Amino acid sequence: MALVLIVEDNETIADSLSFFVKYFARHNTLVANSAEVAYDTLKKGVIPDLIILDIKLPGMDGIDLLSRIHRDSKLKQIRVIIHSSLPVDEVREDLEKRNIFIYHILEKPSNPNDLIETIREALRNK
Repeated sequence: MALVLIVEDNETIADSLSFFVKYFARHNTLVANSAEVAYDTLKKGVIPDLIILDIKLPGMDGIDLLSRIHRDSKLKQIRVIIHSSLPVDEVREDLEKRNIFIYHILEKPSNPNDLIETIREALRNK
């Protein structure tokens, strides 16, 4: 089983994502309610196979977390799925300006079947 780190400040959404990942995609999850908690977890050596990342987070936002991940040679190979309420084109444009490449972007609310299939693809193609 893979480890999926879910970075989401909304507890209801985080719980739903964790449920879908555990029971439908059959992977272990770890939830961080902020980018700071997620980054601290990564720096402590907990390296997930996949990160599901919200962009609008309190404090450090998801784009800033991605920038830190991409600057770290031990972390930059982690696949990332962005799960955000921001328009996909807006997120993609911001990422391209910063030369940050991610696996996939899902706009909230996302279809659970699309979410599970995207997770499976990300981990299968790793």
